Amino acid sequence: MKKVLITNKVLILRILIVLLLFGVVSIFFATIYIKKTALTNLAEDDARKTSELIFENMYTRMQEGWAKEDLAKILKRMEHIREGLKVHSYRSSKVEEILGENKQDKLIVKNDKLIQKAMLGEKQFLIQEDGSIRYLFPIKVSNECITCHYNTKVGDINGVLEVAYPPNEIKISLDIVVYYFFIFFILFMILYFFIFYKIINKKIIEPVVSFTEEIKKVIETKSFSKRAHIKTKTIEIFLLQNSFNKLLDTITYYYNKLLNNLYKDNLTKLPNLIKLQEDIKKLKKYSIIVVSLDSFKTINSFYGVKAGDFLMKKIANLLENYTQKTGKVYRLHSDEFAILTTNEININFCKELLEKIEKTHFTYKQIDICIQASIGVVFNTTQRGLEKAILAVRNAKKEKKDFEIFNDELTLKDEYKNHIKLTSILKESLLNNQLVPFFQAIENAKTRKIDKYEALARIVRKEETLTPDKFLQISKNSKQYHKITQTIIYKTFEYFKDKKEFEFSINFSMDDIKNQETIDYLFKMIDKYQIGSKLTIELLESEELSQFNIINEFIKKLKDKKVKIAIDDFGSGYSNFAYITKLDIDYLKIDSSLIENIHMDKQALKIVKSIINFAHELNIKTVAEKVHNQEIYELLIGLEVDYLQGYYIQKPKAEI
Repeated sequence: MKKVLITNKVLILRILIVLLLFGVVSIFFATIYIKKTALTNLAEDDARKTSELIFENMYTRMQEGWAKEDLAKILKRMEHIREGLKVHSYRSSKVEEILGENKQDKLIVKNDKLIQKAMLGEKQFLIQEDGSIRYLFPIKVSNECITCHYNTKVGDINGVLEVAYPPNEIKISLDIVVYYFFIFFILFMILYFFIFYKIINKKIIEPVVSFTEEIKKVIETKSFSKRAHIKTKTIEIFLLQNSFNKLLDTITYYYNKLLNNLYKDNLTKLPNLIKLQEDIKKLKKYSIIVVSLDSFKTINSFYGVKAGDFLMKKIANLLENYTQKTGKVYRLHSDEFAILTTNEININFCKELLEKIEKTHFTYKQIDICIQASIGVVFNTTQRGLEKAILAVRNAKKEKKDFEIFNDELTLKDEYKNHIKLTSILKESLLNNQLVPFFQAIENAKTRKIDKYEALARIVRKEETLTPDKFLQISKNSKQYHKITQTIIYKTFEYFKDKKEFEFSINFSMDDIKNQETIDYLFKMIDKYQIGSKLTIELLESEELSQFNIINEFIKKLKDKKVKIAIDDFGSGYSNFAYITKLDIDYLKIDSSLIENIHMDKQALKIVKSIINFAHELNIKTVAEKVHNQEIYELLIGLEVDYLQGYYIQKPKAEI
């Protein structure tokens, strides 16, 4: 049923009309009441006074001497004192003994009970149907009366005086009228304002107070789910309430949207890292699987961001479908996902998940794309589960494993201790000349002969040999990285100064290029050994290579020294064909992640073909890294790659 609403103006107008009608009705009934009061209390008093006045006149005439025949005349004359006044007297039995009976009056007394009561000494007042007044006044015997009425005693009733007159002849005191009017006016105003207050309070004040209380509740509880529900027919209050509720709806919508953005990944619509951290806090014991996609940045680079986004959504759907009865899937960042579960899971679950990912072919614009992944998992942990799972997946990638299970015996503190230990080892190695270059052969694909070597940093100690993946990042954190580069430059130059038949290469990162001390040292060594024509500087492929002004200035200086330039790890993530055309380079070294499975991965094969063809169009030589078996070797020869490098050719060693 539709709710009928009115405005405040209409409401006030209605209230005033109601009060006006109430006032009119009140005045009407008050008038009736005053009139009734006058006809009862005041009229009775007036009749009593009139009767006493008539009796006093009769008594005065009696004292002057009068006959019974004069009584009728006297009473008749008394009727002229007021218009419509009728006066009559009735004798008692005692008076009749002296004056005789009046048969007509005797009959009237016999039939009139009021007169009979008056004969007993009771005053009788009656308002008749036509509103006229009838008053019966008992005439009592006083001492003066006994003289004539010798057969009576004081207090006896000598008769009844009847007075009758119309209502319009009632004589009321002005003071009394004013008094009654004043009392009525005061009572009327009190009642009037009481009703006015009750209506205004009910219709306006109470809804506004209720609305204010609802607002206070929202402020105090900070709950946007509450809504104002006020019973009102006033349109302004109703609209105000609706506006307030709509405002809360809007706030709730954007608040939920904000929470959604805060806890949900915009691309995949999966809950994100923040949501995972919040959910973990609610659990006492849980397992976490971290899924990291391998070489996903390469797909982004070659097929574009849209293709990468498409694949990310597909992977998210795959993980959700696979784990819908097991746990909840989250997107951590970029190419990593997490699965949180309180159910029992085992190694087989992880293996099957990996197999599911690797066997699924994703088609984007008629291109089949295959994805590989690494998994880190921690089972039934109670604290720091996410850190442990991330550490496990990092170890899996580092060790080239499909998955790694975090062992609670290996705590995170051990990892931190290891970091401190390696920092110390690095410092000690630089002081004790334990940092040395190892050399890995690079074979010419056409001549099938080795004519180049790449210098790779190693820390050689009595008990172990450490590769750069163990200490390179630590060296940057401990500010020893540039010392490593300079040491490798010196020792490599020193080693190849007498080996004129071989070319050699040294790795340079943007950190090296931006360090003026390292740059100055490099050119100083080139000038000292006069070995520029045999040297290749391998620039590590990264996003920073797009800083063309810095890179091209560095390359130009090297070219002036006859030094060749290679882009290392091309295809590892940031690979962009466009920027290669802006750099004066000689070699493209194809990233090992594309080469190591090229014989099984059709997608990798397509990418490698594209790189080789692109490089040949620009007269740039190509080098394939991580050639670890004959099948890959033969495949790359067939693709017309220019150089090959990897364990199948030769492992890195201290001497060549």
